Amino acid sequence: MRKAGIILIAVLLLSVLSAGCVSNSGSSEKTTSATPKEITVNDLAGRSVTLKVPVQRAAILSTSALEIVQLLGAENQVVGIPAEAKADTFLSDKLKNKTIVGKRLKIDDWEKVLALKPDLMVNLYLKKFYDVDEFLSRSTSYGIPVIMLREDKLEDIPRAVELLGKVFGREDKAREFTSYFNEQVSEVKKIAEKIPTEKRKKVVMIQPIMGKYFVVNGNDVLAQAVRLVGAEYMANFTFKGYSPVRVPLDKEKIIAQFKDADVLILLTSAVTPYDKVEAIKNEMLNDEAWKGIKAVNEGNVYVLKAELDKDSFLRWSPRMAVGIWVVGKAIYPDYYPDWKDKANDFLKRFYSLS
Repeated sequence: MRKAGIILIAVLLLSVLSAGCVSNSGSSEKTTSATPKEITVNDLAGRSVTLKVPVQRAAILSTSALEIVQLLGAENQVVGIPAEAKADTFLSDKLKNKTIVGKRLKIDDWEKVLALKPDLMVNLYLKKFYDVDEFLSRSTSYGIPVIMLREDKLEDIPRAVELLGKVFGREDKAREFTSYFNEQVSEVKKIAEKIPTEKRKKVVMIQPIMGKYFVVNGNDVLAQAVRLVGAEYMANFTFKGYSPVRVPLDKEKIIAQFKDADVLILLTSAVTPYDKVEAIKNEMLNDEAWKGIKAVNEGNVYVLKAELDKDSFLRWSPRMAVGIWVVGKAIYPDYYPDWKDKANDFLKRFYSLS
């Protein structure tokens, strides 16, 4: 039973990490008619991939990759999607109505995939969640090129956009986003540089899931965002050479490990919505044991959305261009502006949303 519970939690964590967050009524879409040519690119897993571009019939197993495709305006060049895309309200109906070819990064039925005649497959390089080698072997045997993305770092977001922009023939839109993203990072860095050393805060993030507490590890993109805005991120776990992005810890260990935290951020998820996390926050603030953490004792506990809402920007995808502002405002409200104007501009500019 315990093993089954661990597997269930791992599956839910994957859905949390790969789920989308914002609804879309449609982005600008045009059909690319460029003459196909063969090129070789390096994907985010460091693999050399040869394929014909622009691709016209892509099967995509990652919702974050689908969000990039939509930003690029390449919905018509997709033929297959994962099942979880149906629940991703950030994606347009045009994408969500494509043929489902798998779920949680895995292919359900290769015959269904082959019937779609894809000229590219896009997936995430996450060996802890599925058999990457088997997936690549099967794809190769069928003559389907594969591009792998990694959700490790902030800087990988514009890299992924530029890579997919190149293979989908949407390089102009990719460059527009990359410029925008880099501008946001630059603006945040300038603010962070103005924060005096004595005012820099220690931060930890926790994501409650199924009654357990999962600490966001230091190698996660959200921890990187904390450091970017000028704070110190406290969690940094490694187990036998492996650093998971979420680490389950019980209440006592969290209190002992992070008693000096100045700010505690609680994250929502696809399975733990805002109201439930708010209730957890209130329980913490009224619990004498939890007050052993400086942030709880001083009332510096904040709930940030990382679920399927339009105003959720905390996940590895183009939306982190706004997410870094969300993190900055939560930690340093006196230094960072309200992020809602940034969000409105981003949604209108890249996803035709208001």
